[in-house]
Amino acid sequence: MTSVEQLARDAGLTAPRRYHVDWGRAESELGVRLPSDYKEYVYWFGPGGFDEYLIVCVPGVANSNTELAAHLAQERQNARVRAQVTGAAPRVPLLPEPGGWLPWGFTTGGDGLYWVTAGDDDPDRWTIAGRPGRGSDLGRFDGGFVAFIKAFIWDTVDMPFIAEAEGDVPVSFDPDAGEWLGGAGRRLEPYGFFASS
Repeated sequence: MTSVEQLARDAGLTAPRRYHVDWGRAESELGVRLPSDYKEYVYWFGPGGFDEYLIVCVPGVANSNTELAAHLAQERQNARVRAQVTGAAPRVPLLPEPGGWLPWGFTTGGDGLYWVTAGDDDPDRWTIAGRPGRGSDLGRFDGGFVAFIKAFIWDTVDMPFIAEAEGDVPVSFDPDAGEWLGGAGRRLEPYGFFASS
């Protein structure tokens, strides 16, 4: 199993970015505990994404598009609107439904990435699934969060709608401050922060 520290090195980070979150608040807003490898990832990486393509949501940022609980709320709202307009059932079950999936990231192509919470109360055993932006074929990844990020960094994710790396492998991390820059989404009151050196 890859450590988060090794994953960070693979992605071009030389030290943790030291992003701190009130995990009690974050988990209370979501209604579930979060995987320990994700929490460690958030400390090391903080807000940002990979290859200007894969965005990882984190708790406590000002940008509602990339804040974890706000992203879940937006997905729920989108599912309600879609159901009203088309009469179609939601494409994936979402928390707080029993066994509902928890979105943790997305691609700039509109694909969604989720923890599959069904059947396991231990978040450290959750697996990953993906939903394409277009089409209905879901992708499954038989592993957890850090294993998926490692596969993405090394361009070995086996989901047909996840684009191959356009540049060098390993794929580097694109740091972000988590600020709301206007435009889409809304400004939230941030509660995550970077520890000073």
